[in-house]
Amino acid sequence: MNILFIGPYRQKDEWGRKSKSILRAVQKTGHNVTSRPIFLTSHPDTNGYMEACEFNISEQYDVLIQFLLQPYAVYDGRVSKRIGIFNTETMPNKMALGQLTKELLMDEVWTDSCFIQKGLQNSLDSYQGNVKVRAIPPVLDTTDLEETSSISIKASDRELDGRFLFYYIGNLAEDKGGFKETCIAYMSTFSSSDQVALIVAPEAPFPEEEVNKALEDCRACVGEIKHSLHYPLIKVIRSQNGLQRSERVALHVDSDCMVSPGYSLATSSLVLEAAMYKNTPIVNKGNACYEWWGEENLWGVESYEDLCVSRQRPLPYRFTSGESWQKPIIKSLGETMLEVYIDKFKRDKKAKANSKLRNYFNEPSLEIV
Repeated sequence: MNILFIGPYRQKDEWGRKSKSILRAVQKTGHNVTSRPIFLTSHPDTNGYMEACEFNISEQYDVLIQFLLQPYAVYDGRVSKRIGIFNTETMPNKMALGQLTKELLMDEVWTDSCFIQKGLQNSLDSYQGNVKVRAIPPVLDTTDLEETSSISIKASDRELDGRFLFYYIGNLAEDKGGFKETCIAYMSTFSSSDQVALIVAPEAPFPEEEVNKALEDCRACVGEIKHSLHYPLIKVIRSQNGLQRSERVALHVDSDCMVSPGYSLATSSLVLEAAMYKNTPIVNKGNACYEWWGEENLWGVESYEDLCVSRQRPLPYRFTSGESWQKPIIKSLGETMLEVYIDKFKRDKKAKANSKLRNYFNEPSLEIV
C-alpha cells in the first residue's frame, strides 16, 4: 500500500512534534510512505532536516493522510482513502454543518481523545456523513529523545541542589495552557521553607518583561494570603532562541514532576515525553493522556467545564462561546502537587509503570486498512 502523508513535521512546536510522531507511527506499519512537509505559520521555527521518505515517489497513492488545519484540507479522488488529522483540542456539544465541511470530505478522521471521537462522530452522523472517526492511542517519536542528557539543569544552578523540582513548559501568555493555575497553585501550597522549586520554561522566545509581568500577576492573586518573603522558589529558563530540545530533555531527566494542567482535551507530546522519562506528570483529568493511562501513570487534577472567552480566534468557529474547555481547579491542583511532593511511594509506583513507555512507543501501534 502506498501512503502519502502531509503535515508540519518539520516545525519545532506541538504541531510539529505530534505530526512527526504520527508520521513515524505510519512508517512502522510497513507500508510504502511518502511525506511532504507543510508550514502553518508565515515564519515557522523549523528543524533543518529532511525526512528520507520525502524522496519516495509513487505513481499512485492508495491513502492520503493530511495533518493540518481544517481549511487547508483537500479532497483527492485519485486515492482510495482520505484520512484527516486536525489536532482537535475540544469538542462542542453540537457543530453546525458549515463547521464540518472538511471533515465530511474525509473517509476517516483521527483524534487522540475518546471523548472527542464520540462527540465528533455524533455530529458527523447527524448530517448523514459517511465518515468514521477513530480514536488512536498516544504515539511519540523517540528518535531524538536520548535516555540521558549531556547537560544538567541542577548543575548549572546550585540553588536547585537538594530540592524537589516541579517544572512547566509552554506558552506563558496562552490562558488555556494552564500556566497561571500552575503558578498560583504552587505559590499557594508551598512556602520558602519547603525544599521545592518550580522551573518555568517558555517554549518560544518570550520577552523578559512579559515573563516578569506573568509572574507578578500570579503573585497578585495570592498576595493577600501570603507575604512575598514566604513565596517558594521559582526559576525561569530564559533563552533567546526558545527552549531547545537538549534543554527540554535535561528538564525531563533532572526534574521530578512536570505540571501540565492545560485546558485541552487532546494529548500533549510534552506530557508523553515526561512520562517516558519516568516523571509522573500532573494533568487535567479531562485530558486524553489521562483517558488512556489514568492514575497508573499520571496524577489527575479535578476540573470544571468552562466556556472559552478568548477574543483571538485562529478559525471562525474555534475558540468561541460555543466551545467549552476543561479548566483545572486550583485547589485540586495545589493538593495534587503537595501529594506528589510528600508521597514517595506513589511516585515510585507511577515511575515504575512509566519505565515501560519507551519500549511501548517504539513498538508499532497504528493500523491502516
